[in-house]
Amino acid sequence: MPSRPYLLYVYPWMPYPRRVLIYLREKCIPSSLVTVVLVSDPQLGSKAPPQYPPKPPGSLPILAIPCEDDSGNSPSFIYIRQSLAIINYLDELCDAGASGFPLSRYSMRGADPLTRARHNELLALADECTVAWNPVRMFGSGAGTMSIPGAAKEMVRWVYRSLATIESWWKEEDRDMAPLRQGGEGKLTIAEIVLYQFLEFVRDCYGRDVTKEGELGKDVYGREGVEGFPKLGEFFVAFGTRESARRDPEKGEVAGKEVLVRMRTWAEGSL
Repeated sequence: MPSRPYLLYVYPWMPYPRRVLIYLREKCIPSSLVTVVLVSDPQLGSKAPPQYPPKPPGSLPILAIPCEDDSGNSPSFIYIRQSLAIINYLDELCDAGASGFPLSRYSMRGADPLTRARHNELLALADECTVAWNPVRMFGSGAGTMSIPGAAKEMVRWVYRSLATIESWWKEEDRDMAPLRQGGEGKLTIAEIVLYQFLEFVRDCYGRDVTKEGELGKDVYGREGVEGFPKLGEFFVAFGTRESARRDPEKGEVAGKEVLVRMRTWAEGSL
C-alpha cells in the first residue's frame, strides 16, 4: 500500500472527472488509496481545499502520485493528466493487485486480445461522443461563446453517427442490458462507463436525452440513417440504476443553478 494516498483533483460534476469517479466506485477503491480532492469551479478560482497541495496546472482530472522521499522535504508528485490514462493506470494496478489496490474480479478492458479489441472500438466511439459534443454546446447552447444554430445542428449529426454505430452493434447481437442493472451479473467495462458518462452528462447538464432524440435521416455522408436508439436507451436506464451512477449534490456532483440555466438554454434551430 502506498505510504500516502494518491490525490485525484476533480471538478466533480464535469464530464471527464465524472467518468473517473464512477470508475473508482465500481472498483471499490477507498479514499485511503485515492483521495478525491474537490476543486472549485473555474469561475470560483479553481481552488483545492487548504489541507491539500494546490491544484496542479492543467485540465482536470489530474491524478497526483506521491513520490517516496525520506529527506523530510515537502512531498513531490508524478502527475497523470488525462481521464482515460488515469483509469487505465488504476485498472492495471487492480488487475495485478499491486500497491495495495483491490484485486480485480475480472478485467474491465477484456481478458483476451479479441475482447480487448472489441472493448477498445466501443471505447473510441464513446469517447468521441464527448469530444464531438463540445461544438454542439459551443454553437447552440447558452454555455457556448457564439451562437451559430446551424453549426450546432450539423455537428450533432456527428454525435448521432457514433451512437448509431453502437446501436447497430448491439442490435445485431440482441444484447440484453438487464445484467448491467444494480445487483446484476454483468461484467461492466471501462468503455461502458465512458458511454454512460456521456449520455448522463448531456441529459443532466444540457437537458437532452439523445437516446430518445436521435434522428439522423441521412447521416453526415449522405447515407440513410436511423431514428432513435432503443438499445442505447435500455443501456442508459440499466446503468442508471447502479450505485456508482448516483450524483451526490453534497459532494458537488451537480452543477450550480446558474450554470444549468445557461447549459439548458438552446438557440432555436440548433437541435
